[in-house]
Amino acid sequence: MQLLVNEESRRPGFHILEPAAGTMNIGSLVALAILVTFYLATSLYISSHRLLWVDEVLTVLNTRVPSWTDIWKTSTQGVDGLPPVYFMVVRIFDNLFGHTDLSIRLPSALAMTAGLLLTFDCARRVTDGLHGLVALAVLTCSFLPYYGHEARSYALYFMFASLAFWIWARDRNESPRGAALFGAAFFLAVAMHYYAILCLVPYAVWELWNWRPWRLPSRKTIAALLAVGCAAAVLWVPIQAGRRMFPPGFWANPSLDLLRHTLPELFPDGLLLLAVVAVWIALAGTRDEITPLRPMLADERTGWFFLLIPPAGYLLAQVTHVYQLRYFICALPGIAVAFACWVWRHFHGARRISVGIFLILATWGIAKQVTATLDPNRFYYSPVRQILGMEDVLGKDGKRFFVVCNQGRYIEARHYSKHPEEYALAAPLDAGNLHEILTLAPYHSLQLWTLEDLRNRARETALIAPLPSNLETLKQAGFQTTIRFTKPFEVVYLE
Repeated sequence: MQLLVNEESRRPGFHILEPAAGTMNIGSLVALAILVTFYLATSLYISSHRLLWVDEVLTVLNTRVPSWTDIWKTSTQGVDGLPPVYFMVVRIFDNLFGHTDLSIRLPSALAMTAGLLLTFDCARRVTDGLHGLVALAVLTCSFLPYYGHEARSYALYFMFASLAFWIWARDRNESPRGAALFGAAFFLAVAMHYYAILCLVPYAVWELWNWRPWRLPSRKTIAALLAVGCAAAVLWVPIQAGRRMFPPGFWANPSLDLLRHTLPELFPDGLLLLAVVAVWIALAGTRDEITPLRPMLADERTGWFFLLIPPAGYLLAQVTHVYQLRYFICALPGIAVAFACWVWRHFHGARRISVGIFLILATWGIAKQVTATLDPNRFYYSPVRQILGMEDVLGKDGKRFFVVCNQGRYIEARHYSKHPEEYALAAPLDAGNLHEILTLAPYHSLQLWTLEDLRNRARETALIAPLPSNLETLKQAGFQTTIRFTKPFEVVYLE
């Protein structure tokens, strides 16, 4: 491929002065500090201003059970589906920083920041500081920043996937210490999310690519396999309990349509950004320059193998019955590093092109994060504020109990209300699986009402946002209902 160096470079004895691989100038260092600080600060801001959504409230309920052993106990009963180790990590932060929404989300914000730095350094070591920034900017244009302010394990899962790649790329001498650290990173990744087993895929393909009849697998690969096996053995009971939560026909069942949409959803604006980058390359390049194309680096080749993680996840989901986009967040570090290495190989003689690519990606990522910061609740609408705002009005009507027909709305409203004991879930009216709520109810005094409970407290009860099917069920059970409010949501009184 012909690319960019001026005519003088063809003269005998002329050499292009390029930064040596692994170098980092002051400009790259300043840009890195600004970007990392920006994403950490905005993630913390969003964490403290965005309402927890239902899965995050489940994290709270699992984390704030009375004792550490109760975390393990609930996980063995199939609550939530995430490993108990994650809830133990969150419990440490929650106890240290005062039982707030921010304390629950803090591990994710810190983990995302650490993963950004690790991915940057992976690319920087084999290219230079500028292309390390390109790798970081690629991550900011993915769905990753969302998980920097979500109280789930995905950001920590991403961080340990980044750490494993960083160790693999750094330790080329196959030292016992490097193998042990690589295995530890895999063990911790699986302890954060069971689908971390997929992190083995790119390294296994690397081993097959370099296979020779006389060559044994590398120490790091063996260590990773042992670590995954050990983690699975330690967490086997929670794994089996979690698997029972997802029977065949589960709503996230794998399909070829989901597989086709995985990459566009990992990078929601990827096609548009690639088009802009291509236009920039066309504008910034000149016809009188040429530079030899460097060979593909081992890090780049392995990074491209991370693209095989979603197809491998599709095969795994045939067994687990769950194909969720966020489960493949571990693919991001390798893809980002591979792209940065590709840019470096092709445009190392024309840094203005690399600078432009970095600025395009970084600007887009910053703009999206600023939008999320200005409106922290933009990406998840919950009527919980309106529900809480109705408490006084309903109380004046003599209503002492606020009964919700949807478990998600119930646990959200209960979490934020100053009087959680006034809320109850009408279990017969909820069409979902109540296993998690039933398991956690003894630890948090969750109220699950039967139709008989509704009948006994009918005059003191306000039914919050019922569906037509809920009202029909009540009518068939002999209840008389009166609509008290229709806005901002329907409130029904029982007679």
